[in-house]
Amino acid sequence: MTYRADLLRIVQTVVAPNAADIDQHSRFPRAALNALGARGLLGMTISRTVGGGGQDVRSAGRVVEEVAKVCGATASVLRSHYSASAVLDRSGPHWLRAEIAAGRHLSTLAAFGPSGEMSTHGDVVQVRARKSWVIAAGEADSYVWSCGSELLLVPAEAPGLLVPADHAGMGLRGTVATCVEADPVRVPASNLLWSEELAFPWFMVLGAAVSLGLMEGALAAAIGHLGGGDPRTRSDLARMRLRTDALRVLYNDTLSAVTWHPERSADRVRLLAVTATEAAVAVTDLAMKVCGDAAFRRDLGIERRFRDARAAAAIEPTVDVLLDSVEI
Repeated sequence: MTYRADLLRIVQTVVAPNAADIDQHSRFPRAALNALGARGLLGMTISRTVGGGGQDVRSAGRVVEEVAKVCGATASVLRSHYSASAVLDRSGPHWLRAEIAAGRHLSTLAAFGPSGEMSTHGDVVQVRARKSWVIAAGEADSYVWSCGSELLLVPAEAPGLLVPADHAGMGLRGTVATCVEADPVRVPASNLLWSEELAFPWFMVLGAAVSLGLMEGALAAAIGHLGGGDPRTRSDLARMRLRTDALRVLYNDTLSAVTWHPERSADRVRLLAVTATEAAVAVTDLAMKVCGDAAFRRDLGIERRFRDARAAAAIEPTVDVLLDSVEI
């Protein structure tokens, strides 16, 4: 099954026209997600046995990058949804997998940061914790929540789940990312999940796909504005192209490692995430430089990508946390 034609159409007709408004008003990209869900793109990574597309992280990365070229916020929501779906497809309930496959259920990760406290009382698990920078907070239908080494499915309607109303931020505003607090949340013990090893590589790899999309989008916008013929900017445009292409080589290499040697790919994934975060900041910074005053115009979308790249750097696990855990 191919999704490319539907994806490109939705990006051109729904995602791109709404990107500036989503950013300006911190508006969740519900229209884009509905369109993607209706064409099978939200459920493309779910197993075919429940009606999904059976696609892998590489295919999800293509979708995330294509969307990120025009809207980093929408792409980041997809990043978190696909990462949560990878866990749920392995150990979630059949009915929920079928709902995701049908495009009727949006999930997200609350899997990094402080673990909080978890206790079991008979057939009930109680969680008391606070997670920061949860993407699609208050908009997702469920959360894949981490407690130490455990993962838990938390429905959005669970009593005790608190989401602040204020989602203002510097960038990636449409993700409505904010803290989510379990104060406490109680769910059935059957909501425990056992696919923790999938959440990290999917989230990191798809984060790099967001970075690639932001970089390609910034480069295209800069060339579109400048025409590429000004000798004063040609060297910086070349640096943007080289930095983007270098990241793509590492990205493809890491995807191969995750696919064929997942048990030995953890450090490769961490280094990809670090490189992608720093490269996106550098390339969008150069886009601001080469376009001068025009870079601050909203219609070019360069300053939006500049802010989005920096906001993405604040998503946990941060660059410093990732580097601290790499074996030298």
